[in-house]
Amino acid sequence: MASEHGRLKVLYVYKDFDTYNGLIETFLILSAKRTTIPFDFEVCVFANKKKDYSEIFEKNGGKLTNLGFRWGSNPFIILSLYKLFRHRHPDIVQTFILKPNLFGITAAILAGVPITIADDLTLQDQAPTPLRRLRDKVLYRVYVAVANNADHVICRSTPIRRELEALGLKTDVSIIPPPFDIHTIEQLSNADRFSRQRTKENTIIGIVARLSEEKRHEDLLKAFAALSERHSSVRLLIIGDGPSRSHLEGLVRQLGIGEKVEFSGFQKNVHQYLRTMDIFVLPSRSEGAGIAIMEAMAWGLPVVASRVGGIPEIVDEGLTGLLFAPGNVKELTDALDTLIEDEKKRTELGERGREKALREFHPDRFIDRHYLLYRTLLDQKRNQGIKPL
Repeated sequence: MASEHGRLKVLYVYKDFDTYNGLIETFLILSAKRTTIPFDFEVCVFANKKKDYSEIFEKNGGKLTNLGFRWGSNPFIILSLYKLFRHRHPDIVQTFILKPNLFGITAAILAGVPITIADDLTLQDQAPTPLRRLRDKVLYRVYVAVANNADHVICRSTPIRRELEALGLKTDVSIIPPPFDIHTIEQLSNADRFSRQRTKENTIIGIVARLSEEKRHEDLLKAFAALSERHSSVRLLIIGDGPSRSHLEGLVRQLGIGEKVEFSGFQKNVHQYLRTMDIFVLPSRSEGAGIAIMEAMAWGLPVVASRVGGIPEIVDEGLTGLLFAPGNVKELTDALDTLIEDEKKRTELGERGREKALREFHPDRFIDRHYLLYRTLLDQKRNQGIKPL
């Protein structure tokens, strides 16, 4: 039930390695720390068409299996996973997000994998269109029925757990927030870490998020338009790309704020941009857990974010940032206005936020919590007389 070196063997299942997101960042963090992690792991994906991130993962020593499916809903994925599990003999299979959870847990149970864990990263209304959200509501009911046969479920925040329990989830659940990439921050000197290369004459508000409807950049642009009339020195820096970009660029022109807004597109290294910011904002209408917020806090940035999903578990209102009701542009405007005018408050919020990020969201804590869970579940199975594959 362990590798040839006596270490636990964990196999992670996800849909693809093509689009950078919080989970891909987690895999990259784990691969970079591979030699210090107390268990062996590999990642299996349904597809891997783009090589940018998989090459980094493998260069770090990570093991990646690509099933090569063009259609992520192909039911034959279950058969391929079943064969893979029978061949690899993992101690633990951990799956991530809706379809990999459905297919992966089913295949792992059929293959007799000792421990199966489903991992939920987002809220059920995450999808950007009403039709896809309706589809997910149906699929989540099927998924919960499957997850009730798993050994454990991990959720990235309490609201995710509550949604699943409302659908009838009975399996034991752990809340484990995601890690953030501390490697770049640790490489910098203490002096450089806090000098974010601000331009003295400007106050820079920044956001790092996919340009998609659920992130509500539109609300931020409307708030910024009002702020720019009150404060001539404010600037808005938008990091990320996505399907809403052309719409948002059109809105910028319509609001007449083009000279004060910069779209920097997708960036592999967001830290060089976080260093230029004075205030970090995330106005999402749905957010399971905001890794971008954690990274901003680790840089000592005060946060303004919507009071939704897992964000209130990351941002302590009034202590590490300011929260507002999602979709309420006036509240968002007022919160940003408060921090623009009060540099001392920005500094205090930022310092407390950095302390919390390093204490609670450090990658080492994330790894330790998973390893403890793995060992506990395996010990329980051994006590029940369950034998390995």
